[in-house]
Amino acid sequence: MKILKYILLLILLILIAFTVYLSTQNGLFSVTKSKVINIEKSALFQYVNDYQNWESFCGLDEEELKISYPKSTIGVGGSFSWTGKDGEGSVKTIYLKENDSIAQKVNWNGESGDAYITFKDTIGGTKVTMNSSGELDFMGKLQSLFYGGFEKKLSTDFENKLASLDKVLRKEISTYSIDLNGIVEVLPQIYLKRKGESKVTDFYSVLQKSLPLLHNFVTENNIKTNNQKFVIFDTYDVAKNKTVFSIATPLKEIIYTTPESEFTVDSIPSHQALKIVLKGDYSHSKEAWDKGFDFLKKNNLDQNFDGAFREVYVKNRADVKQPSQWLTEIYIPIKQQTNQVISPSLVNATPIE
Repeated sequence: MKILKYILLLILLILIAFTVYLSTQNGLFSVTKSKVINIEKSALFQYVNDYQNWESFCGLDEEELKISYPKSTIGVGGSFSWTGKDGEGSVKTIYLKENDSIAQKVNWNGESGDAYITFKDTIGGTKVTMNSSGELDFMGKLQSLFYGGFEKKLSTDFENKLASLDKVLRKEISTYSIDLNGIVEVLPQIYLKRKGESKVTDFYSVLQKSLPLLHNFVTENNIKTNNQKFVIFDTYDVAKNKTVFSIATPLKEIIYTTPESEFTVDSIPSHQALKIVLKGDYSHSKEAWDKGFDFLKKNNLDQNFDGAFREVYVKNRADVKQPSQWLTEIYIPIKQQTNQVISPSLVNATPIE
């Protein structure tokens, strides 16, 4: 019995010593990993800024993993959370600088830390840097022993995320097509709109935040629409980096809004327009517009500034997560034509393997 008591006492002393040792260990951690990705900075930023895209590059595909998305997954206040066999966690954006950096608060199994993602132009593409820092409590230190240290695990995690982000985006962003459909007749249309303005470089980020506002207004007021969403550009000044636009949806019947409402009713007159179809990420929209303007110039067609310069979002993020599957119709209004116009050609781009 004495031997058993000594053994138990020895085990107890070892546990106490181990606890004291672990408690005195520095729990601070800081990990930084970078990778150059051959994708335009704004396209990278827009993709990472939406947490609904994180499943594609964060390894969140475990069979037992359950992911929850709140109403907002984009920009400051955007977040998502998960639960799985290894525990639970959440990420929330607390600050961002458009096309430059995102600051986050990360929680994982009770541990809390700060994370930062930066995007910098560099030779060969965009340098994406992931950084996380914080302090582990006793249980965090204990758990880290089982996988060779917390910083080692986090470093591997960042490397995997960056490699996966590179692979996914090189395929998703680089896969697109531009189809010039020729001259079409645009019929008169009444629509509900919400006016806005932004920097040209920030437009698609603002668009993603604004579309839900239009959807919520329509839903809450039982307004009958055809569910289509589009943008009419009033001004688009690249030199001043400013655009004024209206996010809109066609109405099935005339409605009236109060004078103080940010939503108003307007109409599109009948006119002719060059129709361009972009299948793919919005980062290719400038190329699509430019090809349309080039077509007008080559065929001596004049723009009609009384018409509507529009992007119609036939299939967007709300319909499918993969940017390569998004479908956008672009309409450039032209002055009335009586002669048949030369048929435009199809422009395709294939993914980089």
